[in-house]
Amino acid sequence: MSACEVGPTDFRVDLHVHTRHSRLRSLPVLKARDCYSRPSEVYRRARQRGMDLVTFTDHDTIEGCLELLERKGPLGDFFISEEVSTCDPRSGCGFHVSVFGIDESQHGEIQRLKRDVRELATYLSRERIPASLNHVGSSLVRRLPSLDELVEVVAAFPLIETRNGAQLPASNAVAELLAQKLESDGRQVGRTGGSDAHTTRRIGWTWTKAKAVDRETFLASLGAGRVESEGVSASLAPMVRDVYHIVRKYYGDLVRNGHEHFAPGERRVPAACALLSFPLHLVALPATATLYRQMRVLGASLELARDLARLSREGSLAVPAEAEIA
Repeated sequence: MSACEVGPTDFRVDLHVHTRHSRLRSLPVLKARDCYSRPSEVYRRARQRGMDLVTFTDHDTIEGCLELLERKGPLGDFFISEEVSTCDPRSGCGFHVSVFGIDESQHGEIQRLKRDVRELATYLSRERIPASLNHVGSSLVRRLPSLDELVEVVAAFPLIETRNGAQLPASNAVAELLAQKLESDGRQVGRTGGSDAHTTRRIGWTWTKAKAVDRETFLASLGAGRVESEGVSASLAPMVRDVYHIVRKYYGDLVRNGHEHFAPGERRVPAACALLSFPLHLVALPATATLYRQMRVLGASLELARDLARLSREGSLAVPAEAEIA
């Protein structure tokens, strides 16, 4: 290597970030979003907080990515991604999968195939699109598949998110256990991390690290599974603050419609529902709902940890302290 050449260094990328284009799927009558951050502000904050590259993973859309590129032009430190809501028809369990470094054509095909997680995984593998199974514990709240069914789905993806900044340590520890299970079966598993930030405050608190020199070599390392997850897991206080921030932004958006999120005449029903629910927001409904959701995720994670702990007693897994069951 000549004196002018630069070798690979540790690149840090927050691989789980949302913008105002990410929609809230529950309570569709409210027509709310689960994030109100402008793409340009998300990009700026990520770079400001030490991320070498930036991407957005909005739910089933790349509009935030396209808005940024339309405003700023081509960016060598940015790539298009999304978080796909998919399902396993065999177990009835829903999953979230982040796909990285895609284009508009691939986005269209991904959305077409998302009804079946196995068909989606086959397509992503064929196209060599890096893909990470996200916050596994959160995906198991509604339905817990058998361990064999779950491992089969996890094994379909080369990456698993083992550090999510919006998940409690026990939930992230279970994802790490699943990664260990696959490695004990001889599979290579890459570990990704991301803040799962729905406001700009937590961007860059959690990230994915890989040796790279630029965007292309980072994506190559990601695709090969040569990545590690770093940063913090969730604590309840920052999560509750974020929820109240989003609620406040929703009411402001409903009143002003500054981004034209609501079509003409579309605000009447959401406004009526929001007015009726306003007293509940004043008596800590968002905080209560956040705590309830986190406890359900914790319960699902610990139940899965019990199944995985049986494997650890056989000597194939080392249970992280966060996931130990008394």
